[in-house]
This record gives sequence, C-alpha cells and structure tokens, in this order.
Amino acid sequence: MKIKLILILLIFLNNFSFAQTKFEKGFERDLKKISKLNSFVDNKGNPYELDENINKDKTIILIYTHGQWGGDRKLNGCNRPWSKIPPAIYQLDGTQIKDLTIKTYQLCSGVKGWTQNEEDKFWETYNKNNQDVNSVLNLKDKNGILLIDKYKDNQKPKVMKLKIDEFKKKGFNNIVLSGHSAGAKSSFVLKSNYPELINGVISLHVGFAGKFAKAKNPDQGWVNWRNYKKSLINWSQIGDVILFTHDKDWADTRKTLSFMKEFENIKFFDLSDTQCKKKKLLGDYHGIALTKCFADEDPRSKEIIKYLNKIY
Repeated sequence: MKIKLILILLIFLNNFSFAQTKFEKGFERDLKKISKLNSFVDNKGNPYELDENINKDKTIILIYTHGQWGGDRKLNGCNRPWSKIPPAIYQLDGTQIKDLTIKTYQLCSGVKGWTQNEEDKFWETYNKNNQDVNSVLNLKDKNGILLIDKYKDNQKPKVMKLKIDEFKKKGFNNIVLSGHSAGAKSSFVLKSNYPELINGVISLHVGFAGKFAKAKNPDQGWVNWRNYKKSLINWSQIGDVILFTHDKDWADTRKTLSFMKEFENIKFFDLSDTQCKKKKLLGDYHGIALTKCFADEDPRSKEIIKYLNKIY
C-alpha cells in the first residue's frame, strides 16, 4: 500500500513540475498568433515557401525582426507598415554573395510581457530604491518566474533565438540578423552572446532610448535602465556590425550611440543628409531606412551588400 502511495505521489510531483504556468501558456499562444505572418519574402516583397531541396550550405538566411510598440500587454505582429520587412532587406532575396544565395525572412516577434500589476510592482520597487537596477532583478511572480524575464523587451530575443535554433536544426548554418529599433537591439544581444550561431548584424535605427535617458524622465528612459540594456550585450564578442542612424531620430542618434564608437568593428552610416522623406507610418526619422526611397535611391543602402560580401 505504501509503495502505491509513493508511486502516486511521485507521478503527481512529476506532472506538477512540468505543468506550464499561465505566462508560459500565454507565450506559446502569442507566438502561435504572431507566427502566422512569418515568411520568406522575395525581392518584390511577396511571401513564398522555401524549396525543400535547397542547398543549405550555399544559403544565407537573412532574418529581419521589427521593433515594438504599445507596452507590455500589446501583441506586436507583422501587420503594421513599420513591422514588415523593409525593401532594403527583402530586395536582397536571391542575391549572390560569392557562391552563397541570400534568402530573406520576416520574423514577427512581439509577444506580450508583464501584467499591469507586475509592471507596477517592478517600477515601484525601482523608484523606491533610487533607480537601482539590482533592486528589481530578483523580483518574481507568484509562480517563481523572474519579472525581468517576463519583460516584453526581453521576450523578443527569446523569440528570435527559437527561430535561429529552428533554422540551425534544419541544417542552415549561414545566418545574419537584421532589425529595426528594438529588433536591432535584440540582434546585438543575440550576436554578442551566440557569436558561433550568427554571422552578422544589419542594424536599422537601433533603439536604446538614448534621447530619453534623463534622470527625471519616465521609467524606461532613466539612465540606469538604459545602462542595464546595454549590459546585456557582450561587446567584446559583437563582431562586425553595420548601423544606420539619423540625427533627427526620436529614439537614438549618432550622439546618443557614440558609446559604440570605441568598437572599430561597428560601422556607422549617418542618413541625416538623405533625400528620402520621413514617413509617419514608418516612425518618421526613426524609420528612414525602412522606406522604399532608401532602398532604391540612397546609395548607402548598397553598404548592406558590401557588408555581406565582407563577412562571407
């Protein structure tokens, strides 16, 4: 009888230990929703399915990841103009880099993060402790999950890493990340922490919220919080990266990103003198590199091809 009770208890504990939390279920549900618009995109901007018989050793998978908006409880898919893969990236589909062929991929990555109560708890603790980042890094939800791991900004690299691992499992070993805003920042995080998996990063208006990093501004604009975001990047392992900026960008400019200048392998391209006009639906000057004008008319868009030829 005792043996039966012990076995039942062990089965119960085993099932309990593998039970998904509400947050984990929500992550999978969100991922399923936003993944509907994941797709390879041809050089005309049309989605397509990859040939199963493609030579994987001769293929470069160029993954594009959008920025984010709307706070932690807002799902961000690829259904907005500024979240779709831009012409400067998708026009590269089918391009030859030496004996390799580029295949461009649109990745939708904006799963939800904190609940309102969790967000309030996080920032209230942060405020009470003089904006000390260490005061919030060990805060947990009722299931023992660290709140910092549930932060929407930190969910994006997780979604990206899952897709990278999926491509790697299928046999694709040439992977480059491209991204806009938070998508570019997440690309930096992943490239620097998994240099063996990722060959390069193409950054379009990377977002570190540098223009808002003033001590009296709202939570995410505080200097300490920005420094925490920067600390997620292993700068010594970042490798060769190209970065496009604009001095009228409302998020970050050459000045606010000047801390990167010490790394010789990060190459800046300033678009402040471009003839391309800002587009409201693309984030104004924060999205100049997303415009068709940039892809078709600004000669600096050709630096992307030069960069890919360099790293391969």
